[in-house]
Amino acid sequence: MHIEGELFTDIVIIFVAAFLGGMVARVLRFPILLGFLAVGMVIGPHSLEVVGNVETVTTLAEFGVILLLFAVGIEVSFRDLRRLGKVVALGGLAQIVGTSAIAYFIGVHLFGWTPEQAFVFGMVVALSSTMVVLKTFTDRGELGTVHGRVITGILLVQDLAFIPMIAILPALSSQGVGLDLADLGLGILKATVILGLMATLGWKVIPWLLDRVAHLGSREIFILAVVAITFATAAITQLVDLSAALGAFVAGLVLSESNFGRRALSEVIPLRDTFSALFFVSLGMLTDPSFLVENFDLVLAVVAIAILVKFALTAVLTRSFGYLPHTALLAGLGMGQVGEFSFILTDSASALGIVNQDFLSLVVVSAVLTMALTPWIIAGGTHMVTWLSRRVHILRPYRLGDDRSEERRPQLHDHVVICGLGRVGSLVADTLSEQNVPFVAIDLNPHLATRFRGRWQYGINGSSSSESVLEG
Repeated sequence: MHIEGELFTDIVIIFVAAFLGGMVARVLRFPILLGFLAVGMVIGPHSLEVVGNVETVTTLAEFGVILLLFAVGIEVSFRDLRRLGKVVALGGLAQIVGTSAIAYFIGVHLFGWTPEQAFVFGMVVALSSTMVVLKTFTDRGELGTVHGRVITGILLVQDLAFIPMIAILPALSSQGVGLDLADLGLGILKATVILGLMATLGWKVIPWLLDRVAHLGSREIFILAVVAITFATAAITQLVDLSAALGAFVAGLVLSESNFGRRALSEVIPLRDTFSALFFVSLGMLTDPSFLVENFDLVLAVVAIAILVKFALTAVLTRSFGYLPHTALLAGLGMGQVGEFSFILTDSASALGIVNQDFLSLVVVSAVLTMALTPWIIAGGTHMVTWLSRRVHILRPYRLGDDRSEERRPQLHDHVVICGLGRVGSLVADTLSEQNVPFVAIDLNPHLATRFRGRWQYGINGSSSSESVLEG
């Protein structure tokens, strides 16, 4: 009872501290996430030591990650991710490999680490924070934008890449007997099969189950059903050595295509926000301010690498797949942090003797700093990109081409302008076409705009919020 009493007291303290930190951050017009991290540092074991049971609290905080990924899965349509295609699969892999290679080179030649330590460093820096990025974009209402969907897809690829990364670690340690490619391939195959089966069965089982529950007419039972589905799928993936949050994301993705997606999202949001606060406060408690002071130069260098390298690589890769410079820059802004899975990687590497405790502290402090900076980077960077787009010709949020030239410019009068070519936009276009109503469509996704031009001719790759696009 004494341990349970301590845990209860710790949770009460954390929620009160989260409320105060979030309120102060809101009054000062800072990102609320920063308030959570700050109070976590204050009440944690490295400062006032108000909370003692950090490990148990951190375990409970993982519920926040699971609920957030489930909610994001509902908000992000599977069809939208599939349309992104190459930029998600190839772009995500290229970003991981490129970031790891650059970080490895810096680790060996600038920081003087062993090749094994530098290899771990490369993998750690390559992974971004799914939790922080998706929460930031959800709060800003940008999750459904083109750059929001691109980032979501790349983050999903990173989460999947965590599986082979963990499998590689034993080969880097003095205890390792070499990398077994057969085991690695089997692990990846197992992950593919499990996630595929979950998605296939989920499309039939989850909507059927929720339909039966909804007919009971009980809101409480419906909420319990949604929560049970979320944590059951998370438990299944965890049992087969995959990320629990990844299973919850798949469940949300499946539910997004059903008639119950929006209702499930509205019911789970309060739980998601509550446990998200718990997660960020517990993350702040892991931060050691004294380590930051004593190793400020090294921490600053790692933070700069995580932000600048991934920004540049993501922006260049997104642009190379045909997206506008405007979209590419916005996508790059969201990738500049060290992620949650980096903790697990570093902790596992520490247990294997590949890295020491100082390396682990470096990763934790750098991760917290980059996470805290992310909302400011995205907000400030978005304003900067928008400002530059009005003044720099190449950054304007539309693509020059045949559809913008004088010879091919649609000569329309009293026509309808469709802003966005998602499911609703496509349905509107079908209806207008049947009624012989002239229209032109605008979308930031170049592939959708090209496909639209092939079918209806008048499609512009650009931003409907841009005056130059609307006036053209």
